[in-house]
Amino acid sequence: MVQSLVASLLAAMLQVPPSPSPTPSASPSPVVSPAPAAQLSAQPFVADHLYPGGALSIAIANSTGPIGVSIDNPIVTLNIDQNAHTVTLTAGQTLGRAVLTILDGSGQRVLIPVRVALDAAKILSQTLALQYTGNPVDPVWLQRTVQRSVLRNLQLRPGVQAQTSFNLPAALAPGSIGAFDAQVQVSGNESYYPVNALINVNLQNVAAQSFVPSVLFYDDDPEHIATEGVLYRGHIDPATPVRLYYYHDDNAQPRDLAVVFSAPSGSSTVHLIDASAGPNIDVMQVGHAVTRDFLSRKPINEGIVVTIVPESPYIAERFAMQPLNGVAGNIDVHILSGSALDVTVLAVAQNTLDSAIPGLLTQPKLPGDGHHRTGVFNVNGYAQDTLSYRVGGDDVSLDYGLHSPPGVAPPDGRDFGEYGVWRTLNFAVTNPTGQAATLYLYEQPMGGPVRSSFLINGTPPVVEIQCARASERYQIGAPIPVAPGASTVQLQTMTDGGSFYPIEVGLTKTPPSPSPPSVTAPNGCFPKPPAPPLPTASPLPEPTGR
Repeated sequence: MVQSLVASLLAAMLQVPPSPSPTPSASPSPVVSPAPAAQLSAQPFVADHLYPGGALSIAIANSTGPIGVSIDNPIVTLNIDQNAHTVTLTAGQTLGRAVLTILDGSGQRVLIPVRVALDAAKILSQTLALQYTGNPVDPVWLQRTVQRSVLRNLQLRPGVQAQTSFNLPAALAPGSIGAFDAQVQVSGNESYYPVNALINVNLQNVAAQSFVPSVLFYDDDPEHIATEGVLYRGHIDPATPVRLYYYHDDNAQPRDLAVVFSAPSGSSTVHLIDASAGPNIDVMQVGHAVTRDFLSRKPINEGIVVTIVPESPYIAERFAMQPLNGVAGNIDVHILSGSALDVTVLAVAQNTLDSAIPGLLTQPKLPGDGHHRTGVFNVNGYAQDTLSYRVGGDDVSLDYGLHSPPGVAPPDGRDFGEYGVWRTLNFAVTNPTGQAATLYLYEQPMGGPVRSSFLINGTPPVVEIQCARASERYQIGAPIPVAPGASTVQLQTMTDGGSFYPIEVGLTKTPPSPSPPSVTAPNGCFPKPPAPPLPTASPLPEPTGR
């Protein structure tokens, strides 16, 4: 009993009282950070495509206190509207770049790139209409003609380049129309903004009659251009189709040559068949390209139709010539309706705008060089020849390029070389042998280096003969089979500017040389002197001793 009581007391003494419940404490107050200030901003954030004299308003948002501005290059003037929160930039006439700094009372700032420049090109019209002729039309020629029309619809800044891309519609028969978009891209630079645009092009193949000019305008005086001014001026009557042949090279100063048609007394619609070439320092290549292309285009009536009004002369050709460059061209002209035309060939300073050229047409004509290679000539029926050839008989031939066609009164020059003259030579062949024969057309230079182009039996392609000098016979085209009886072999050609005449063409049963030799061969156009022999090595001395 006593033990039990002692144990109970001991247990009570050893018992640990429970911990008191903690006194509830108040929740701590949250720490509240101040709201961040809104970021200063500007719209637009780039001041690009500013043109001289143009203005741009920049809207400022979230500014604290007054707005301040500064610019590191004063190409624009600045105006701040504190109430409207705007900064207006007005471009001056100085092109360039700058950085505009906008800041507010809190110290925030925004940097705005600024640029003042010009467009690299001005597009004169968003829609072009091009009328052309020909059946069938060479798609390569049409592609180049459309491209040139699109490029001439641009007024380019100096030093920039333009590119075009388009897909021509399917071939158009005479009287048909088509349309497409041409993409234009003009590269920019530090002073010019790039230009990218679509130009709508409307095509029409006009059903125009072929025509044969009876008058030749010959322009080769002065041959060498020494200064700017009028080189040739001619008047075209509506009743008389003409051919203009021009040939010039540039002296020491770069300049442009332009061929311009104007209608001083009323509008005129004109058909032009144009084969022009250059500029190129190889004047023989220029003259050859003119003949080759004209022989290709004239038989299929491939050209353009242009309406010319008094206030807007038509620039048919314009060449940027460097010193010693040559240009040349054959242009057949037929007025379809309307008034008479004037044609002017003139030299102008480089970078002269097309819009300034009409004001230069009334300048006095430059003095000639004394050779009198100019004038108006009657080519009606001229250079139309027939030669008779009998199989088994002698060869037949004709020389050309030495005489001048008759001048139209009063004669004021000469055309020795017959430049611009379309020559047709018909060989009337009789084959009495009862068997087929093989004949050959040939050319034989007689006056020096010459390049040639020929059309045989009016059928393309044009046969080109490379440069020949030696007075030897060179074959023109493929051998010609001739059946028994009577037949005709036709040869058509023109003289090449830059070549030397006269030249002989003929028909023979003896195979000529198939082609001229290389231009550097001993009998080539420009023979190259043989290289000096290599020095002979000196013999080695005989060895001595062992």
